[in-house]
Amino acid sequence: MSGEPSHLVSPEIRRWRLAPDAWRLSGRVTLNRLERYLRYRSAKGLPASMKARFLAMGVPQATIDEVLGDIHGLDQWMDRWNLAAQRFLTEARGEERAGRWQEAAIARVNAAMAFHIAHLVTDSDPRILRTLRASSVTTFAQAIPRVMPTVRRLSIPWRTRSLPAYLSVPTQGEGPFPLLVLLNGVTTCKEELMLWSPPLVAAGVAVLAVDWPGTGESASFTAPVADCDDLTDGVFLIADEHPDLDASMVAIGGVSLGGGVAIRCAVNDRRLLGAMAVTPPFDPVSWWDYVNPLVRMQLVTLGVSEKAPEDVVADFDLTDLVPRLQLPLLVFGAGRDMVVPPEESLALSAAAGDLATLVWYPAGGHCLYHEMPDWLALTAQWVNGLAGQTEIRPSEPVPAPYEYETAALIPSPADFEPELPYEESRNEGFEESTRVDPIEETIEPEPVPAQTAHLRVPIASRPDPESIDDEDDLWR
Repeated sequence: MSGEPSHLVSPEIRRWRLAPDAWRLSGRVTLNRLERYLRYRSAKGLPASMKARFLAMGVPQATIDEVLGDIHGLDQWMDRWNLAAQRFLTEARGEERAGRWQEAAIARVNAAMAFHIAHLVTDSDPRILRTLRASSVTTFAQAIPRVMPTVRRLSIPWRTRSLPAYLSVPTQGEGPFPLLVLLNGVTTCKEELMLWSPPLVAAGVAVLAVDWPGTGESASFTAPVADCDDLTDGVFLIADEHPDLDASMVAIGGVSLGGGVAIRCAVNDRRLLGAMAVTPPFDPVSWWDYVNPLVRMQLVTLGVSEKAPEDVVADFDLTDLVPRLQLPLLVFGAGRDMVVPPEESLALSAAAGDLATLVWYPAGGHCLYHEMPDWLALTAQWVNGLAGQTEIRPSEPVPAPYEYETAALIPSPADFEPELPYEESRNEGFEESTRVDPIEETIEPEPVPAQTAHLRVPIASRPDPESIDDEDDLWR
């Protein structure tokens, strides 16, 4: 990623005119219909936003096309991606025998992500989920010291447990550096988020990616827990002890459901500088009945719980919580989100009032994988602005989160066992004024236009006919 983030400041929010129809049709996509679609078209016809997610993991485009093209049924998903992971591991062992340690580490990261993708669509057998998750976590931990040498694995104490996390601290510039805590969604994991972190770290922002309770590795001991805002106590403990961090410069953010948890943390912990959320839910009960069956299946299988899915979702409602927010809020919304309705980001920003800054991507999908370089750059500006820090300008272009080939080389073989600087718990460029005033400068949108606005009043739920995007694609 290089250059300034591109965003368009506009009082109008461009809506996708097919959004209501797309959501209505999405609810009718039963598993049987999806099976028929896959039988004749293969998984290569899946939404572009899902493929963009795989690219953000670093999985080569050729592998994505090959594996998806070979999937003609949901029952083949796990087997095909597991096979891809095994091929990457074979490649890694061959590179290691040849002494090409960097290439071997990249192949292991690809294998870890393939294991992770494999468990996104699988049966509900908890043993299979645990095996795939453990394979992904272990393989990633073996490779990350070489691909991203500054990253360290650690544990955050939380109640009687500990939450696994990865920490990356800038090596350029003078500390202490501001810290951004990143929380994943139900299907994402800290490993994914850490692969996104290089642009943030290059801008002078330390990143702590955490599997919050019920996600990633933490799913081994609990279902998704909404009221886990006390995890910030462990975060501030780490910030206090680390020589290059400052506990007075900690912000929190999250994607999808993790964005809602980040907001909950900001409401209940005033030590934080602010909260950031990418396509988060706001009032999930109101639209849960319209969610497509595949998303439902993922929540049931990955967020294993004795509660009914609708009851789990209800725990993450923010409608009564946001009015208590007293910290700045940065919201990234996607106009073509088919997992969380686009209106949720608008309603959340409106409810937060002057505290909220909304960045709107009219053509964006859930989690904004296509637009990742842009919203990561904006997030770095925002965190540095809140902390009163000057953003670091890297001397060389920063690679996109998935361009691992540009990672620093290590001349000699490194021990693949990740360093644990903290003992495992034995008990299980926004300016300051933009907090309240609209941004007036307009930057030419390139390549993906976004809209930034401060929302002071509720937004009408009906789209403006004059603001409809002409490029309509149900699979965006």
